[in-house]
Amino acid sequence: MEYNPPKIGIIGFGSLMESLLPCCDCLLKGERPGNLYAVKGSPQGLDEKQAQYDFSVTAGNPLEMLRKNSPQVILFSPPPTLAEELTETVLKPYYNELRLAGQPFPLLICFPPQPLPRYYRKTLGAGIAQVSLMPCVVQRAGRYHVGKYGCSLAAMDGKAMPGQELLRQFLEFTRPVGSVLNVSQDDLTAALAGMVTAHNVYELCFTLQKAFQLCGLEAGLPQIASEMRFALRQFGPELPPPDSPDLPSCCREAFDPLCQQTADLAVRAWYEGLCQFAAAQKLDLREYGKFLRSTLDVLLMSVQEETPERLEKMSAGCATKGGLLEQALETFRQEVEHPLSRWIAEEAASAERDSVAEERTWPVELVSRAARVAQQVYERGRRLNR
Repeated sequence: MEYNPPKIGIIGFGSLMESLLPCCDCLLKGERPGNLYAVKGSPQGLDEKQAQYDFSVTAGNPLEMLRKNSPQVILFSPPPTLAEELTETVLKPYYNELRLAGQPFPLLICFPPQPLPRYYRKTLGAGIAQVSLMPCVVQRAGRYHVGKYGCSLAAMDGKAMPGQELLRQFLEFTRPVGSVLNVSQDDLTAALAGMVTAHNVYELCFTLQKAFQLCGLEAGLPQIASEMRFALRQFGPELPPPDSPDLPSCCREAFDPLCQQTADLAVRAWYEGLCQFAAAQKLDLREYGKFLRSTLDVLLMSVQEETPERLEKMSAGCATKGGLLEQALETFRQEVEHPLSRWIAEEAASAERDSVAEERTWPVELVSRAARVAQQVYERGRRLNR
């Protein structure tokens, strides 16, 4: 049977949507021209994007794009600060026109962390099909396709659930971004706070490497990330084997014992801190713990395979002004970066004196600080949802 790909309309064609083009390709079976339409917020950089892609990219008039092309799937990805405004001025009039004409509603996939799904249902009216999706943003680590090993978050309103065909399209769209953990819309902000704070594993690796260098120890970012991935596998069996041929390998790294032990303890503490936060928010750790481990694992794969400059660019591209990742980065610098560097220097000094060190307390403190970062991110998310 011939496959008729749905038309997809993208509202807000920034770095996130560019990273999710493999999801569009999965749903379109590669048939982008004539089926994929994107609108970005401003004409800045428009010429470059029009030259780069083989589908329609325009600027500034999303309602006209919807009216002209009648997409069966809408990917709604404006900045969080504009999400409600564009829902009122673009989506609402378009859905009203469809309702008056008796036309079926498209599948609406929303990427801003706020507003929550109930807002779209209340604003756009009965009968809509909407999903809020917080995708795994790492699709590639160097030459490796790693997105399918990650994990994404999804939340829906019980009165706006996609029907069977639209749900099939949603699941097909999400295949490149790994498994999808469904959470209630009331748990979405907390679950997302943990996901975003997991992203700080980049900063954790950067901080360790710099601290090791100041102590005269050589440990590259790939070694640190490999050691951390190896340590994560001791928390659960669901992660891919450390020698999977289609992924960067990970192992107990043969570098300075202090580097090895510190990297191991640091990632364990960070993970346990995220679990501590999640437990306080009453998230189900049986599922959410797996979600966190998969998220950390894929992020660490990119640390193994990408340059520091590329990693920083990836973080900057995702850190929307006023958003959750920006809060995570700011709080990490305030709460973690300098204390962790000091703890490592103290460990190195003790080892150099060949003295019997006192019982380590910094991993326990790092657990608390990871939970504190996640809590700050959660509070930012709650403010956005008001």
